[in-house]
Amino acid sequence: MTRVCIVQPVMKNYRVPFFQLLQRQLAADGIELVVQYGRPSRHEALRGDNVALPPPLGHESAVWPWPGSPLVWQPALRPWRGADLVVTEHANKHLHNHLLALLRHRAFGRFAYWGHGRDRQADPQAAGERWKRRSLHQADWWFAYTAGAAAYLQDQGFAAGRITTVQNAVDTRALRAALATWPPERRVAARVARGWGRDDRVAVYCGSLYPNKRLDWLVDAGRRLHEAVPGFRLLVLGGGPQAGWMGEQARTHAGWLRYEGPAFGDAKVEGLALADLWLNPGLVGLGILDAFVAGLPFFTTDLPLHSPEIEYLQPGVNGAVSAPDPAAFAAEVQAALADAPRLARWAAAAREAGQRHGVETMAANFAAGVRACLGR
Repeated sequence: MTRVCIVQPVMKNYRVPFFQLLQRQLAADGIELVVQYGRPSRHEALRGDNVALPPPLGHESAVWPWPGSPLVWQPALRPWRGADLVVTEHANKHLHNHLLALLRHRAFGRFAYWGHGRDRQADPQAAGERWKRRSLHQADWWFAYTAGAAAYLQDQGFAAGRITTVQNAVDTRALRAALATWPPERRVAARVARGWGRDDRVAVYCGSLYPNKRLDWLVDAGRRLHEAVPGFRLLVLGGGPQAGWMGEQARTHAGWLRYEGPAFGDAKVEGLALADLWLNPGLVGLGILDAFVAGLPFFTTDLPLHSPEIEYLQPGVNGAVSAPDPAAFAAEVQAALADAPRLARWAAAAREAGQRHGVETMAANFAAGVRACLGR
């Protein structure tokens, strides 16, 4: 049987549905999938989002850090030895990548990278980024997170015919099903329970609380919006280094700002169900898919540090991008709130984007790339 091995540094909870779907897609073509993943370090384990992927699909291994550096070595010999295709994340810190690139066509068949192709938050002229531009050519195939990542790889001289765009995503099926149980009257009741009016305009931020998210701009913009639109309310959900600061802001601005801490499961669903739009002036990542599944137009700013998933935002269609300034950000949101028909169109387009960029699509695209790489 043809065998594909994907090497992962750790196994994150959000990736499990993708690997399970991919396994089924490939098995239908007689292709066995094995995922070799590393055991989380003590620091990594504190995140609380690492899980086990049971065999025969998943195989856990040790990960050995290089003392005094971010470099790690993951012994992955057994699963990929003799595999027809090995796929690994394109990251400078993974020492095993260089061995895999060296041994391709000797110890196993083809070798592929997946990822962004570059670090969007790094200086393009930094030594690490210069090495990434060289090392991306080590692979026989690329599984690019997004169309923009694929275009970048082509700009670096990697052949378009050997790139698969996977449309990186998370599993939003459970969230979509849960949100479907929230009729308008339940949504109104959740607002009233917080002391808000049924017709207030509610924005939500849901995600980690750390500096790159520009939470200072979020609160500044919220203040401006409340002054211009007295019925404006902002709900913040999430945890992180700035949780204490956000709590202080919520106490200072109790009339319009509410902070409810980390939200998962039913609490997260409720927070998204009662909102009209999603505000995130800082770094944008996969959280944009939660917004779209909830039918929430997405608002952010034009910063150079966004993750590739910012490409799923279509300004003027399912959200907006303002200049990187809290006043400009607030003005963009205020204009949308003043145009109810436009906001309704954006909400419908956001919901459609949530359907289009799901984990089902990602698994199907990845499987198609595996078949193409293997000549199937």
